[in-house]
Amino acid sequence: MKYDQDRNASAELFRLVLQRMSAHPAAFTPCCYAVWYEYLAGINLRLKLAMDEMVVKLLPFDDAAIERLFEEYVSELRGDAQRLIGENAQRILNDILRHTEEADHRAHEYGDNLEQSVLLLDTSGADALRSVVTNLQADTQKMRTAMVDLQGNLTHSRQEIETLKRELEHARIEALTDPLTGALNRRGFEMQFSRLLVESQASSTEISLIMLDIDHFKKINDTHGHLFGDKVIRGIAEVLKANVKGKDAIARLGGEEFGVLLPETSLSGAQALADKIRQTVEKGRIRRQDGKGEVGGITVSLGVAELNRAEDTAAFLNRADKALYFSKENGRNRVSLAPQ
Repeated sequence: MKYDQDRNASAELFRLVLQRMSAHPAAFTPCCYAVWYEYLAGINLRLKLAMDEMVVKLLPFDDAAIERLFEEYVSELRGDAQRLIGENAQRILNDILRHTEEADHRAHEYGDNLEQSVLLLDTSGADALRSVVTNLQADTQKMRTAMVDLQGNLTHSRQEIETLKRELEHARIEALTDPLTGALNRRGFEMQFSRLLVESQASSTEISLIMLDIDHFKKINDTHGHLFGDKVIRGIAEVLKANVKGKDAIARLGGEEFGVLLPETSLSGAQALADKIRQTVEKGRIRRQDGKGEVGGITVSLGVAELNRAEDTAAFLNRADKALYFSKENGRNRVSLAPQ
């Protein structure tokens, strides 16, 4: 669940959000509310950094700025997927509206015909009775057909909605996933990180982070080619996937760098896992693209940090990153711990 504040917390956020929205020129739209809500709730690190920078630069939070912030930092879909799904949803709603309006029109016609038939029965003799009954039978059949058509159309619309829901979930996953490895991408990583931070604050559980970088990756690409380099990246991702569990999450943060989020894991536990990953990679071998043997000796450097309750998320990431670069600057193929 993206938003898990309780009623009192969300009410206070509602008050603060309205204050901020009132102070800026953007319209009071759901997108604008979502942007300010996530900013003030502190659940979206990338959004907070972007908006803080805008505040420092005195940039306006107008409609265009809010739309850009929403699409880039809040929406879990790519812009093109969001527009396509929105168009399909609107089409389905329009179809449902048209079908119900047609059924309503036929129902009114049927009601009018019934009233006229009742009047004829009251004012006509026995000779007109057969004609009235025949007309009623015909009108009733038309109404029955209209209801069957409506049911069929609504069933079809419901099926389209289910398809749209599946497409929406697929698009959401695709927008948060690195296509080469199947791990989270940076955006997915930061969203998952924000969720875990909220959960940990509520339950006071530990969170640790491993940052990993493939050693001498440029040399690997130059020696064996970029396709082999892609195999190395996928191989590292598979090692990470094989060693995480439960709520743990791995992400390719860009190039040859990975992050591993470890909720409910102490610094010592994360250090042990990091060293296990390091040893597994070092012992591994990857088949060459040309089929001529395998390549070994690939290593990774890792940095490990445990969340300090007194720091913000940016400081936490920075400490883990510094630990990683300490490993790279001190011989590589090693695990370094960030000081608390």
